[in-house]
Amino acid sequence: MRPIVCTGAMDAETLWLIDALENAEPVTLGCWKCVQGELDGYPVVIVRTNQGMANAAASTALAIERFAPCAVLNQGTSGGHAPDLHTGDIVIGAQVINMGAVRTPERARGAGMDPVCGEPLGLEIANTQPGDGEKKTVFAADADLVRAAAAVCWTESTVVQGTIGSGDVWNNELDRIAWLHENWGTMTEEMEAAASAQICAAYGVPFLTVRILSNTAVHGEPFDERTGEACQKFARAVMRNYRTLTD
Repeated sequence: MRPIVCTGAMDAETLWLIDALENAEPVTLGCWKCVQGELDGYPVVIVRTNQGMANAAASTALAIERFAPCAVLNQGTSGGHAPDLHTGDIVIGAQVINMGAVRTPERARGAGMDPVCGEPLGLEIANTQPGDGEKKTVFAADADLVRAAAAVCWTESTVVQGTIGSGDVWNNELDRIAWLHENWGTMTEEMEAAASAQICAAYGVPFLTVRILSNTAVHGEPFDERTGEACQKFARAVMRNYRTLTD
């Protein structure tokens, strides 16, 4: 049976799941921490990607090559954008957008700059054929994975579906956060999911990201590392539901 690969950037986003594995076995995956085992009777691989888009892309590609998973579930902490969400709330990423991939308009020298004038830039999906590949500005989640996440019975906090912003950036400017939410629809932001989604699109592997708000500048709520464990518990339920849907 093909495993689900579940990724998180930090120990705070992966150790609870690793501890829950039965027959756990460390696996060499380049320079990234990786443990395979069984969770609720099914094969699962937990990968700590480390932070950032390059780490996420590389470790996701290696995990796909090594384990040929039936799906990739990215999960972990994030910073809130939506004004109606608070620390501990969860966003099911119906789609993810790379906040760092931007095309700016043409401006003459001396015409100035506008940091919020750019539009999302399409990113190429790799392929082995001659010529350029398909380009995407947003990466939609797999429908079965979304259904599995939506079916989780979660009473600890609010759960919503929406767009997750992703990139090598930590936004603290409230006007910038509001602009991203209003114009790109971002509910929260993090630093790995879009890169993993792009790699999964290239390989044709079903993908979903689920993110818990660990902090939100919108409400002045500081980072709470404990939210990482809660998101792992939610992710475990997602994987269990997905197996039920697809078996």
